Amino acid sequence: MADLYAENPALGEEINKIILDGDKYRHRKDIDSALLCYEKAWSLVPEPKLQWAMPPYWIASSFFSAYFDKCDYEKAKEWGEILLKVKASNDTGPIVSLGMACFELRQYDEAYQYFHDAYSYGKKRAFQERPKKYLEFYLGRSKFEK
Repeated sequence: MADLYAENPALGEEINKIILDGDKYRHRKDIDSALLCYEKAWSLVPEPKLQWAMPPYWIASSFFSAYFDKCDYEKAKEWGEILLKVKASNDTGPIVSLGMACFELRQYDEAYQYFHDAYSYGKKRAFQERPKKYLEFYLGRSKFEK
């Protein structure tokens, strides 16, 4: 993947500032303002957007978190799928995130598969800093899948 920060440092810095503003809004629970910032940041990423590792990863992660916080799990899932396309090969975070969105959408088979993929790579560490219900779901169901 190409490095936007190396190719256009000024644009990278502008995008970073916008994402940080969005993150500040999200942490204050002003999700709609956060989403506006993320949309602006996303619009500045040159096409094809998924050729860049960063900032698309950061923006997609921010969108995912904002929509998840807003309980809009369909949109969170869409951004989780983008996260998978730009993630680093050893990063289980986007896999667990996508599983969480599927779980909340009651797409349990799909959630289980994502959780299984993450657990197979990172074991319980893959679920750190996530609500316990997701790991409990995975472990409980995995007993029956064997």
